[in-house]
Amino acid sequence: MSLKASYQAPVIRVTDGVEEEILDTIATEIAFTLKVNDQVLVSLLCSPAELDAMAVGFLLSEGIIMNRQALVGIRVDEQRAEVHVQLDKMPADWDVMFNKKTITSGCGQGVTYSNTDTLATLARRKPFRISSAKIFELLKQFARSSELYQQTGGVHSAALADGEEIVLFAEDIGRHNAVDKLIGKAFLQGMELDDKLLLSSGRISGEIMTKVIRNQIPVLITRTAPTCMSIAHAEEHGVTMIGFARGRRLNIYTHPLGLILDDVR
Repeated sequence: MSLKASYQAPVIRVTDGVEEEILDTIATEIAFTLKVNDQVLVSLLCSPAELDAMAVGFLLSEGIIMNRQALVGIRVDEQRAEVHVQLDKMPADWDVMFNKKTITSGCGQGVTYSNTDTLATLARRKPFRISSAKIFELLKQFARSSELYQQTGGVHSAALADGEEIVLFAEDIGRHNAVDKLIGKAFLQGMELDDKLLLSSGRISGEIMTKVIRNQIPVLITRTAPTCMSIAHAEEHGVTMIGFARGRRLNIYTHPLGLILDDVR
């Protein structure tokens, strides 16, 4: 299994009717199998980097890992394209959780086993204080952070910010995967998420908002659009959802009182 993030492929580029042969940089896509206590859970398509973080982030987002004590160990087998996660015990509903799965809106037809009925609400949280100017500054930093996107144009990004700067960054061919990798990296580093905002490069669908809610992230910002399901989930569970944040404009879809914009009078 190649673990390079990208590779060179010959292509024929046509410009104003003129053909030329060039080498183009292409984002790498692999499939890996996630095993929990030696039992196969799922196979995932993703970029080849940070598979340990993605596996942990996926399990956190699915509600399979609930705390740090639950994670005993993690091992990446590059030769077999497998990630082995050892938990202190298997979930009580392991045998029935596979009876209902959802094909997500991701381009790769991803699968989730999450049940939104079990999500906690971010009740009475302290408002996140930031200026709109700082949000746009963070988005510019965010856009500059993805060298792989600049090389290939074929990946999504996700980042955590503390209101002043980006503190963690992840990228992947899938927008869901990028969020899972980010959440997994934060968990493995012992980083708290309830005082961070999440930046995403992609459309915010219901299953991405589920990941945000389950991991207690209070604010989600994207340069693109949310879906009606993501807005409904955010409204129900206390997340401030911001979309179309670009130029000098942004839309606050849910819980505006959860965000204090210092430069708004």
